Amino acid sequence: MGEAAAKIVIVDDNADYLFTMQTFLSRNGFEVETAPDGRTGMDLIRKERPNLILLDVMMETTFSGFEVCRQIRNDPELKKTPIIGITGMEDELGLEFDKYDDADYFSPDAFFDKPVDKDALLKKIKDLIS
Repeated sequence: MGEAAAKIVIVDDNADYLFTMQTFLSRNGFEVETAPDGRTGMDLIRKERPNLILLDVMMETTFSGFEVCRQIRNDPELKKTPIIGITGMEDELGLEFDKYDDADYFSPDAFFDKPVDKDALLKKIKDLIS
């Protein structure tokens, strides 16, 4: 019998990105669930208990990635779940995320700018869930 596939939840308000990443990760052997906003994402995360979360930092909805990350880190049952923050802040706003200065607000285990280097992302996912 084979080992169960690791489960990843992707929370992002960009439907094209969700589809692309879900397809890419599924083809690489992961079970993938997606959510189009933070509130739906938190419900899905609590229900599915994923091995890892890919989380958009700045979503158009009021329940942003910052709040989702805070809730996960404050939940005793979820706080150790690895989170990879994903953002287009640099591309869209010319701002760069600084993990050290922003750790009080957003504390992912890893961080990638869009467009995401898929090979580097895949390596980081494997590192975080092994």
